[in-house]
Amino acid sequence: MAARPRVYRAEGVILRRRNLGEADSILTVFSGNEGKFEAIARGVRKARSRMRGHLEPLTRSRVLVAQGRNLDVFTQAETVDAYRRLREDLDASAEALYCLELVDRFTEEREPLPELYALLLEALSLLEEGNGPAVTRHFELRLLALLGYEPHIDGCVLCGDRLPEEETLLSPSAGGLVCRGCRAETGGGRIVSVPVVKLMRFARRATMAEFVALDARPAVEQELRAAVAELVRYHLDRDPNARRFVEGVSALHPKD
Repeated sequence: MAARPRVYRAEGVILRRRNLGEADSILTVFSGNEGKFEAIARGVRKARSRMRGHLEPLTRSRVLVAQGRNLDVFTQAETVDAYRRLREDLDASAEALYCLELVDRFTEEREPLPELYALLLEALSLLEEGNGPAVTRHFELRLLALLGYEPHIDGCVLCGDRLPEEETLLSPSAGGLVCRGCRAETGGGRIVSVPVVKLMRFARRATMAEFVALDARPAVEQELRAAVAELVRYHLDRDPNARRFVEGVSALHPKD
C-alpha cells in the first residue's frame, strides 16, 4: 500500500467528537477515500476558530489533514452539508446518530469502503427528507451485507432445504434462517413472521428509496426492527448506545 502524503484531503461525515484539554477536539471521520480516521482539531472549541461549526458530529465536511507524530491534525475544514433539517427533527436525528454509530463500531480505521459511504449519505439524505425508520432498517441490512455479515435467508442455513411459508427461526449464531428440523442444533434466536422474511429479502434487491416506499405495517416494522437488532447485537457483542435514544424518542409517539 502506498504511503499517505504528509498532507491529504478528504470528504466525509463526522461520526463523533471527544474533547481534549481546554480547546481541542479529536474527531472521528468516515470518508469514501480514506475510510474511518481520527484527527485532532486544535483550538476548535474557541469562539474565533475558523473550523468551529465545520467539524460537528452529523456534518459532512471537506477537510485538509496533516500527518502528525501521534495523531493527524486538521488544518482546514469546510461544510458540505450540515443536515440542518435533519437536526431539527428529533426522530430523524436519533435515527441518523444510530446509523453513524453503526458505521463507527463496524468499521476499522483506514479501510476505504466507498459503497458504505455512499449508503450512509443516501440514508442521511432520505432521513432529512422526512422518511422514517424504514431508512434505518435498510441501512442496517445493507451494512451487514457489505461487511460480510448478511444472514442467509433463501433457505435453511444449516441443511439447505427450502423453507415453507410459515414462521421461521432467525438465528444470528447459525447465520440465518433455520428450518424446524434443524432448530435443535442452534443456539437460539428469534421467530420471525412471513412478512418479515419477505421484507428482508426485498431489502436485498431494492434501493433504499424503494424499500421506504413499500410502507410496511407498523407491527411488521416493529418486528423487523427487533429481528435486525438481534443480528446487530450478535455481531457487535453489544447494543449500540444510540439504540436506547432511538427507542426513547420513538416511545414519545408510538404507532398503533
